[in-house]
Amino acid sequence: MAQIATQQLTLYVKLHAGKDAQGKIIIKKKVYKNIRVGVDLEKLVDVGSALASLQDLPLVELEVLSNGLLLNTL
Repeated sequence: MAQIATQQLTLYVKLHAGKDAQGKIIIKKKVYKNIRVGVDLEKLVDVGSALASLQDLPLVELEVLSNGLLLNTL
């Protein structure tokens, strides 16, 4: 059976930076790498929201990217 061994989490704080000439929303991203694997997701949301509150731009969304290894354990 295959498993994923998560090695790294990355938090993206996406901020609304206005609109371009065509009226599309411009999104700026702040990237925070090396988030502890196994962190409580509620705490991660709280931290992401707190980091966003320090910015001049309003928060659009928080995104988490998980990187890991695919292990085949037979």
